[in-house]
Amino acid sequence: MTRIAYYMRTSTYLQKTERQDEKTEDGWKVYVDKGVSGRVFFAERPMSKQLLEDAKKGLIDEVKVIHLDRLGRNTEDVLKTIRTFHDYNVSIHIIKQGIHTLVDGEENITTKLLVTILSSIAEMEYNLHKERILEGIRIAQAKGKFKGRAKGSTESIEAWSQKPNVQKVKTLLE
Repeated sequence: MTRIAYYMRTSTYLQKTERQDEKTEDGWKVYVDKGVSGRVFFAERPMSKQLLEDAKKGLIDEVKVIHLDRLGRNTEDVLKTIRTFHDYNVSIHIIKQGIHTLVDGEENITTKLLVTILSSIAEMEYNLHKERILEGIRIAQAKGKFKGRAKGSTESIEAWSQKPNVQKVKTLLE
């Protein structure tokens, strides 16, 4: 029986995993990193660390992800992550693209090409999104619609610490 791990990731805590959950099957061990950017290296994410450790211990035969960008949005890191899993003889199955990184224990060269291309596209999408946001802010600033925080403004630590997002971070850290 193949021991399967299913890895899910959301970039923010506000995002839901429902779209990823629907692919989960009974018997899979699920690892979820919530609120972790795809730009954070795979080996540095809390549940990813656990997944890598379980793979190293030989507890997993295959890792499934719904899309390649769940592994990351940095081409070098995605390729490094795949190589690490291969070192533990663990294949990665990218569900939506229907590709496996190992076939009969051997690296799938076609998949390696596709993964390189797809991870480069994921990285590019991230950079384009970031560019568009900054461009939108510049346009709004030019029109006087986006001012941001006033220069020289101050806020007491007490007022700042009561903000909902600060409270949420505090709770998560605790």
